[in-house]
Amino acid sequence: MFNNRTDIQEQIGESLPDQISNFILKKVLKGEYKAGEKIVEEYIARELNTSRAPVREALYLLQIKGIVDRVPRRGTIVKSFTDKDVEDYLVVMIGIIEQGISLSRNMWTDENKAQFKALYLGTKEKYRQQDVFEYQNNAEKLFRFILYLTDNKALIKFYEEANQILNVFAQVQWDKETVEDFAPEFDDFANAILESNFDQAKVAVTKALKKGKG
Repeated sequence: MFNNRTDIQEQIGESLPDQISNFILKKVLKGEYKAGEKIVEEYIARELNTSRAPVREALYLLQIKGIVDRVPRRGTIVKSFTDKDVEDYLVVMIGIIEQGISLSRNMWTDENKAQFKALYLGTKEKYRQQDVFEYQNNAEKLFRFILYLTDNKALIKFYEEANQILNVFAQVQWDKETVEDFAPEFDDFANAILESNFDQAKVAVTKALKKGKG
C-alpha cells in the first residue's frame, strides 16, 4: 500500500542545504555563474540570510553531482555544464521512470489509481491556468508517485539525484511553448497508466520527457 498520501513531495521534503544547492544550480543554468567562476560561501550566505555551514554543505552536494569542483587555494569553482550533460541526465531519468513503471505493474490498486488520477487532474488544472511553474511541479509529482509506489530504495535514490538537475533545468528553461509540446505526450502517459497500459505509458513518457528537454 502507498501509505494513503497524495502529496508525494511531503514524504521527502527539502533540507536547507538542498534548497541552497538548487538556488546555486539555477544560477549556473541561467549563466549567472559561468564555468571557472568562483562561488564564495560568504556571498551566498549573505544573499540568503543564512549561516555559511548550510552553504558549505550545499556546495558539497553540488560537488558530488559534478556541478562544482573544490580547487586548492582557489575554493569552489563552477565546472562546465553543457547541453550534453542535460541530455545524459535525461537518458538516465527516462530509464529510471520506465523501470519504475515496470516495477509498479502489480501495485495499482483502485485507491492508488484514484490518488494518481487526482494528481493528474491537478496537473490538468495548472495547464488550463497556463501556470508553467506549477504545471511542471505537478507533472513531476506523477513521476515521483510511480517511483515511490515501487518502494525500491535504490531506484528512488537514483531518481532523486537525476531529478534535481532536470527539475531545476525545467524551472529555468520551460515556457508556455515547451508546455504545449510536452502536454499531449504527458496526457498519453497518464491515461495509459490509468488504463493499465504500461507499455504505452513507457513509450509516452519517453516522448514527453524528450519534448520537455526542448
